[in-house]
Amino acid sequence: MNQAVRGVSIADGRMTVDGIAGTFIQAVDRLLTLEADGLVLVHGHAWRGSGRQDASRIEGRARPREASLHRAGYPGDAHDIALTIRPFPSEGAHAPLLRLGLAGDAAEPGLDQRYLAELFLPQPLFAELRRDLAAGEALRLSLSAATNLWLREAEPDALPGRPLAFHFGLEPGSGRSTSGHGRVGSLEWSHALPAGEAMSLAAPALAEDEPPEDAVAEQLRRINWSVKQVLIVLAFLMLIIALK
Repeated sequence: MNQAVRGVSIADGRMTVDGIAGTFIQAVDRLLTLEADGLVLVHGHAWRGSGRQDASRIEGRARPREASLHRAGYPGDAHDIALTIRPFPSEGAHAPLLRLGLAGDAAEPGLDQRYLAELFLPQPLFAELRRDLAAGEALRLSLSAATNLWLREAEPDALPGRPLAFHFGLEPGSGRSTSGHGRVGSLEWSHALPAGEAMSLAAPALAEDEPPEDAVAEQLRRINWSVKQVLIVLAFLMLIIALK
């Protein structure tokens, strides 16, 4: 039986967990890449407010690429993630958003089907993907996103080619795993293996940052981390407002 991990504290962008050596940080400049296949269109309708709305969605299975996804404080990682792709409920030039979570209380964290991902696309982009899926041109999909998931503090200094281990955070006190979210920076799909020519949806990919050498660099890193966290939170607040 899994016991909740206690003694969690979060301060200055770092998370410490009793019984786990070292600390975790939210390195939002390290991108998480997911690859998905088995995409199928699920038709549906929803009744909200004054009338009926199209609630169609796309479902598939995703997995991390050159990375792994874990629950901090628990064994195992996600090899197979249930992916749902939805359109934003309103028009607008929204950047695609990614939400990662666990089904229920995830009492059995070793089960892959407990890991969930939701990708929210602007209406025109969702319509394009839906059209290509119907034409057999969207059998595989790949996305990269800056998220608020946690890394071991030593991870940003990992050697090139070494997979990064992303972790869901833990709630202080309860030890429950929290959900993760982020902003998609690139998205591509094809009828075969990814062609490697991603459609940019945000600023160009950030270069690998070298570790700070002095106190000034450390302060700048913390300010940069805070600004990126605020932008991610604001994006999800816009999504929540649109869903109401």
